[in-house]
Formats: sequence, C-alpha cells, structure tokens
Amino acid sequence: MYTLNKFPPTFLMARLRLIEKQIEQLPVIHQGKHNGKPVLRIYRKDRNTTKQTQCRLNTDKGRELLKIFNKRDALVKDKAMLKGLLNGIPDIPDIDLSKVKTKYNRNMWENIHVRAEYETKEKGYPYKDMIMDSRGEMIVAQCLDSLGLMYKYEPRLVLFGEEYYPDFIVYLPEFQRCFFIEFMGKLDDDKYIARNEFKLMDYLKSGMVVNRDILLFCGYENSMVNADEMIDDIVALIKKYCRLYTPVAAAA
Repeated sequence: MYTLNKFPPTFLMARLRLIEKQIEQLPVIHQGKHNGKPVLRIYRKDRNTTKQTQCRLNTDKGRELLKIFNKRDALVKDKAMLKGLLNGIPDIPDIDLSKVKTKYNRNMWENIHVRAEYETKEKGYPYKDMIMDSRGEMIVAQCLDSLGLMYKYEPRLVLFGEEYYPDFIVYLPEFQRCFFIEFMGKLDDDKYIARNEFKLMDYLKSGMVVNRDILLFCGYENSMVNADEMIDDIVALIKKYCRLYTPVAAAA
C-alpha cells in the first residue's frame, strides 16, 4: 500500500484529478459469463444510449481488455483512497503548471533512454525487471514504489560531451517535471569519491540544483541513510514543489 498520507493535500488533490481523468478515458468493463464461459462486457456511451459489446476472456482481445479492466479497477481504488485522505480538508489550491519552467520536464521523461537499453548486467541486485548495482539503490527503488512514484533506473544523460547515468529519474505528472536521485554509498572510499567528483561537478555546471533537481543520498560502506530518511527527503522535495508552484496558502 502506498504511503500517500505523507504527501501534502495540494499534491494529493493534483493526483486525484489526474486519476479521475485517466478513469474517464478508459472504457467501463465488467466481468461476466456467457453460455458458462467467462467474458468481458464493454460499455460505451453513444449520445444518449449506452452500447454493450462482449468478448471471451481466452482470446487475445479478451486478455487485452482484462489488462484495461485491472488498470481501471486499480485507479478506482486509488481514487477512493485519495478521497478518504482529503475528506474534510477545505480550500486545497490548484498547482499552477505555468510556474513549472524546467528542462527536466515531461518531454525529457518520455524521450530519455536507460542504461539497460545499451548494456546487459550479469551481476547485481535483482529488483522487478532491473538489475541494480547496490543494495542501497534497491532500497531507493522500494521507497519510490512505496510512494507510488514513477521512475526509471539509470537514465542516460550527455553533459559536456560526457555520458552519465544517474541512478534514478523520477517523473511527477502532477507538476509535469522530473528530478534525479543519486545514491552515493562509499564516501569513505577515496577512489569512489574520485570517480564521482567530475560527474557531480558536471551535474552542477549543467544547471542542476541540489534539493530541487537532484537528491543525493549518501553513506559509507557499512553505514547508509535508511529508508525512512529517504522517504522523508523525497516527500520534502515534493512539498517544496507545492510551495513553488502554488499560491502561498498551498505551503501546508
């Protein structure tokens, strides 16, 4: 279950509105039976009437519709959860997307490539369909999943002719913008610091601002930031976006 209660109401309301739009765009599908066999029935409005078509579940079309059914069902549950969290909270301001001026935007998210497209890892920490370089990175991914955030692992950036792969890019459709996360877990290793020094310098020279465009989670070989602290920092950044992109009253 997502830890949505950590987010400010402004962000939750923006997510609710996005989910409502997604639900509206999906057809209404119900499961049923016809001649004893499972079918899916699709309901679509045509002017003042509702038209129904059905498809057997064991067909390619049926399996495709089942995915849509499951997606819509999950969105409806998320909508109910958000409404429950927002119940009784008055005067929630809207996010002003005209204030979101960044190159780390929806276009970047949709067009960015990831390292897995170019390289295949044989060793690492398996998580979902990814192989991560460290246990710390895997914990970051788990934190992002617990918050219900969209992310890609090791996105490809080219800065000043150099190719870099930050650990994560996170997309927030509520703000139509991204931010990056780097997990640096060996700050007691001089060679590790030297390998990352120029990368961090190029990040900053390219215009990235720490705690606005990129979060740095740091630690040592035998001691690192824990999951709760990671979640707190991610939520703090989202609260900052709420303050930046809404009226002053939205800062709660």
